Amino acid sequence: MSVWLAWLSQYGLLLVFAGALIEGEMLILMAGILTHQGVLPFQPTILVATLGAFCGDQLWFMVGRHYGETALHRFPRLASHADRVAPWLTRHADRVALLARFMYGVRSAAPLLLGVTRYSAVRFALINGFSSAIWALAVVSTGHFISALAVKLFGDIEHLEKYLLLAVVLGMSVVGLARRLRSPSTKNTRG
Repeated sequence: MSVWLAWLSQYGLLLVFAGALIEGEMLILMAGILTHQGVLPFQPTILVATLGAFCGDQLWFMVGRHYGETALHRFPRLASHADRVAPWLTRHADRVALLARFMYGVRSAAPLLLGVTRYSAVRFALINGFSSAIWALAVVSTGHFISALAVKLFGDIEHLEKYLLLAVVLGMSVVGLARRLRSPSTKNTRG
């Protein structure tokens, strides 16, 4: 096992928690790949991803509950997403709590707005726990499946691991930079 795989084997679950906490679908997908390779354990990876996702959304909910409108003014990018989520909240709060994690661009805004609207904290925690578990299971399993499929199609790809990891990290960096450059907070949206 290479040095970086040994390091990931030791500290990978901490990275999984952090990645899930900050909405890192690509990191969790990579963790799924590592579960297939035996670097990370499959079930604990799902559990840690679930906990990270749950904690991240609970944090945003509590920010909304305690700081409300102040938080929206402090984070203009989040406020721009809030406009997309707000219409759903009056009629479909439970659905928003359940499905926001699966919709690009509203995962942080939805829990914050649910906190602002005084949605039940207990209800949110229950729905968030269920949603986090489904999300973690789906993303880790997808990574695991992708790795299994790659091995089936291409045989042993162990010699390509470093290059694949570098390509994924570079790809994630480019996507993250492109998102930041296109975000409404980088432009003056007031006339």
